[in-house]
Amino acid sequence: MSAESPAAKLGSRERRDGWRLPARLVIYNLVLLVASPLVAAWLLWRGLARGRSMGSWRHRLGFVPRLGPGRPRVWLHAVSAGEVAAARPVLAALRSGFPQAQIALSTVTAAGMAMAERTCRAANAFFYLPLDGPACMGRALLRVRPDLLVITEKELWPNLLGLSRLLGVRVLVVNGRVSDRMLRRARWAGPFVRWLYRLPDLLCVQSEEDARRLARLGGDPGQICVAGNTKVDNMAERDWQAEAGLARDLCVGPDEQWLVAGSTHPGEDEAVLAAFDRIRAEAPCARLLLAPRHLQRVPAVSALVAQRGFPVMRRSEPAPRPPEAVVVLDTMGELQAAYGVAAAGFVGGTLVPVGGHNLLEPVAAGRPVLFGRHTENCADMAELVLQAGVGFQVADSGELAERFLRITRDPQLREAVAERGVRLIQRQRGASQRCAAAARGLLGPKEDR
Repeated sequence: MSAESPAAKLGSRERRDGWRLPARLVIYNLVLLVASPLVAAWLLWRGLARGRSMGSWRHRLGFVPRLGPGRPRVWLHAVSAGEVAAARPVLAALRSGFPQAQIALSTVTAAGMAMAERTCRAANAFFYLPLDGPACMGRALLRVRPDLLVITEKELWPNLLGLSRLLGVRVLVVNGRVSDRMLRRARWAGPFVRWLYRLPDLLCVQSEEDARRLARLGGDPGQICVAGNTKVDNMAERDWQAEAGLARDLCVGPDEQWLVAGSTHPGEDEAVLAAFDRIRAEAPCARLLLAPRHLQRVPAVSALVAQRGFPVMRRSEPAPRPPEAVVVLDTMGELQAAYGVAAAGFVGGTLVPVGGHNLLEPVAAGRPVLFGRHTENCADMAELVLQAGVGFQVADSGELAERFLRITRDPQLREAVAERGVRLIQRQRGASQRCAAAARGLLGPKEDR
């Protein structure tokens, strides 16, 4: 990054924008207008067929809560529960650095909103992200009047970013990453992707590989900084009380070896259950907890378990647990604790072509992590855990069963993995503080606020 301050860069970039940014927003919104019937049909299908709530329609139309007095004013956006977890340490660091700040937190999903309201007490207001039309997003920006917009990961909405720039709002991306899917999209939408990535003032990405990919997509090297993954800061300290409470509620026996399969997707639950069939044939004391990625799939996953001939119970059902029952996790915010009672954790989205999820969660709980070959969205994490000797890649249900059995039969391996995992997590800490420092740089000296 150059020695020029972020505030000075903002001014020079605004001068260079000239008429181009308004013109591009007009073109984008004309395309959006033409596509609006398809967008409306998709929203209707999403709500009715898939059972996904749109949250508050007042918020979606831009009638979001107004913030009280106090500066700076920060709008922090995280799409769903996983991104809220990533945003939480950033929120804490911002609150520590700016005690008088007014901070609003927005999400897209109901699960994200529930987690935000439960765990992000440092925020002053919560709302669902407005629809990315000029009227809805513009209304929200005028009601919040942020000095800084902080976006997690890949939530790059053109009107949100473009209108923020036109209103003089500084834009920071944290936990940024560039997936294989985005690289493929850039082949046919290169100019649009390049424009989108140049709208933020600063992009704090997770890894050097993300920085290289972003530069390939046309990102300005002066806008890119490698800050790390803020989710690690959330995982650095184990919640021993939560782990003990979960073990007690599930009646975990001293001789039981649990496989916890987290963030699973359709097609993957079947593979995990097939692996568990093989595991139980050799280790009758083995137990399974299945945590589907989306809670609306809990009934379908529970039915699938029953079809395979296993007793099934949901986490929310009262104890005691029936002997040998497969537990389906139907609560929010307990997956990390569940990994803590496991012999090993499997992370989903990797045996099916989804791209994977957070491979460091089982590691942070001191457990080996198992995962499939589809790691496009977490390739850096996959390389990290493999090199550290705390993760094992499997090709199918057979290898998943074989690897889990080898882990349960080798207490020295489990002890070594726990020690390596602690060291790995400690080395990865500090991303939220680096992102908060970037925010301070964009906001400038106190006298400028």
